Amino acid sequence: NARVAAVLESSKGNVASVLRAPHDSCDAQVYVVKLLDVSPRLGKVAGRRLMSDLGIAPLSRVHELTEAQCRALIEAVENPR
Repeated sequence: NARVAAVLESSKGNVASVLRAPHDSCDAQVYVVKLLDVSPRLGKVAGRRLMSDLGIAPLSRVHELTEAQCRALIEAVENPR
């Protein structure tokens, strides 16, 4: 299943690759919170705080993100503070 593969990819630290997937792909059906929860660079608390800061609803899916939100998430996972 493509969604399970997307979460697995995120758990390996490749959240950006999932976020860059075309919005009409199966990867785009994954909940953003699931990707961030398993990310070794963020985790649950930091991921949820980031979503809140960017105005991303708790149950948003990747395909529902704006381009600006996607860019901000990619920037955050590639350059954690």
